[in-house]
Amino acid sequence: MFGSRAFTSAGGHRCTASAKFTSTRQIDNDIADRYRIDEVEDETHPKRSLACALISSACCPILGIIAVAYAVRAVRAHSQGFFAEATTFYKKAIRWSLITFIIGLVLGSIVAFSFFVKTVLFI
Repeated sequence: MFGSRAFTSAGGHRCTASAKFTSTRQIDNDIADRYRIDEVEDETHPKRSLACALISSACCPILGIIAVAYAVRAVRAHSQGFFAEATTFYKKAIRWSLITFIIGLVLGSIVAFSFFVKTVLFI
């Protein structure tokens, strides 16, 4: 009640501030968003996909070549600054690494089971 009278002029108009103020919460959120973006970029570093591709290529070397090729492309794109392209190749490398690892485990299990059955039946 008293505050509104103090800000009115003789003509009855209220005084308005000409400057726009931003809250400190908004500034803090902008800084926090920048740090979150940096953390997300570090999570998908292409060197991890290269390590996964090399390990999975030991299970099935034929499909492992595809995973290694995508991983190398991801590392190259990341080092040149093409982060969106590097992320795409990273996801493809991880996908092919997983496929290679699963197929290698299945084929290895089939071979091991066949040798087991062969030795048990012929004893």
